[in-house]
Amino acid sequence: MTIRRALILSLALVGGSPAAAEGPLPLSEFTDCEGCPVMVAVPTGTFVMGATPEEEAMPFIAYNVPHELPRREVTISRPFAIGKFEVTMAEFDLFVRETGTEVGGICSIRLAESGPLAGKVTGTLHPDSAQFSQSPYLTYITDGSYLQPGLPVTETQPAVCVSRNEIKAYLDWLTEKTGRTYRLPSEAEWEYAARAGTDTVAFWGDDLSKACDYANFGDSGSGYQAGMMAPCSEAIRPDWTAEIGSYESNAWGLHDMLGNVQEMVEDCWHESYQGAPSDGSAWTKSGCQLFVARGGDYELLYVSMRAAERLFWGYVPEAGDPQGPDAAFNSRSNVAGFRVAADLE
Repeated sequence: MTIRRALILSLALVGGSPAAAEGPLPLSEFTDCEGCPVMVAVPTGTFVMGATPEEEAMPFIAYNVPHELPRREVTISRPFAIGKFEVTMAEFDLFVRETGTEVGGICSIRLAESGPLAGKVTGTLHPDSAQFSQSPYLTYITDGSYLQPGLPVTETQPAVCVSRNEIKAYLDWLTEKTGRTYRLPSEAEWEYAARAGTDTVAFWGDDLSKACDYANFGDSGSGYQAGMMAPCSEAIRPDWTAEIGSYESNAWGLHDMLGNVQEMVEDCWHESYQGAPSDGSAWTKSGCQLFVARGGDYELLYVSMRAAERLFWGYVPEAGDPQGPDAAFNSRSNVAGFRVAADLE
């Protein structure tokens, strides 16, 4: 498993701008079954996807911006809904209990550098963990799952240590159970929902120093190295993932679109948006071994709390991985989870 990450020791200087406008009125919410995710029906429309000119000028993120260009208009014309929150441990557990599906296996665990969780991990360490881990930041356990994500977890924290194959099985179960097509959002749908009608660096504006009100990241009170560069300390200050809905939502009522856990989307990884579809559909290709993840996570820099930030997830041969070429579909990590989308037609 390889995740493209922000530079841990980068210092960013981010200028402020007025906060985003209030945006649309509260949107329609629904659930299709007891224990199913709460869904928000988002409006169709056109938005500009990719890094803003302000981001192109920001120091210390320039290495990532080329992957977020060229900036382009995308039209979302097909009605869809997206999860109000990241899928929780309890929601994923309902699927496992109802279907008897066997889940779990090797999972990479992000280790804290300081604080009460410094160097701590639960589970069975992989015998070759030192060979594959990015010490001292990652280690591997062999019995990882949404129930055993390497650190203590509650029912309302995001489901992590779940593989792409396990996520697909969950989505198939939701579809069969409800009669509505559930799926991963496309990358364009995800960014459209994250921006919620705004055109700024983050949905709250261009000033990333305000991230502590809106996102769970490596803040100055965290045990992660990125906290040394953080401009603030979150009031909630979870040790790792936060319970869903702990931070302020965007204008469309969606929580944790930035921070908490990286969210897998349907698209294959491409080095830029050159040639990307403009209709909001997923950009896929045959034999894909690298997929896109969006939103950043609980241990990354505050400058990763950007609507345009892209990460990749999957198999890179030269990086090494305990699962080999199947890693794209079977890898698990406790920094990554997912949010569901559903077709409304």
